[in-house]
Amino acid sequence: MGQLIVFEGIDGSGKTSLSRMFHAYLLENGVPSVWLREPTDSALGNKIRLLAQDNESISIHEELKYFLEDRRWDVENNILPALRSGKTVVLDRYYYSNACYQGARGLDVEGILRANREFAPEPDIVFIIDVEVDRALARISRARAGMAKLFEKKDFLEKVRANYLALRAANLVLIDGNPELEIVSGEVTRLYRMRALKDPATPLK
Repeated sequence: MGQLIVFEGIDGSGKTSLSRMFHAYLLENGVPSVWLREPTDSALGNKIRLLAQDNESISIHEELKYFLEDRRWDVENNILPALRSGKTVVLDRYYYSNACYQGARGLDVEGILRANREFAPEPDIVFIIDVEVDRALARISRARAGMAKLFEKKDFLEKVRANYLALRAANLVLIDGNPELEIVSGEVTRLYRMRALKDPATPLK
């Protein structure tokens, strides 16, 4: 089985760019790997993205149901086949996003984690990219003004960030995402290499 490595964080944390940079790093080092994101590029995943730009047009329970269905599809069609073929899967967002975002809207964080773990494989490493909310919002306003306003209100993102910081597990690695992207990327690869030295199963030459 390959490894599952997840990048998490609030919107504007830089996790998408960092996950792509890490994927490129793996390929440069001869590690067979794929980059995926959630929501997926399936019809349901695209629907979720459109809904995120609407002002709470569906109930939070219906929203969570869509995320779970999209993830089941991703696990069955993308994640598990890649892992079984021995590839490292680099994933931009996973079920921790559901727990922290829907948790910030009132659902039970631990309950969401349990529901996902019934069918979704546990990641080997989860890089949580932690960024101050004001900095994240400034990045968002520069990069994609007017998009996904539901998830980009300051008070809401503060709650999401607090949920991420409250997560506890041996596979979680907290990364300071406030510096420049190249610096943060270097810290990600440094910590990954440290783990590779400790664990011979980590696929890095």
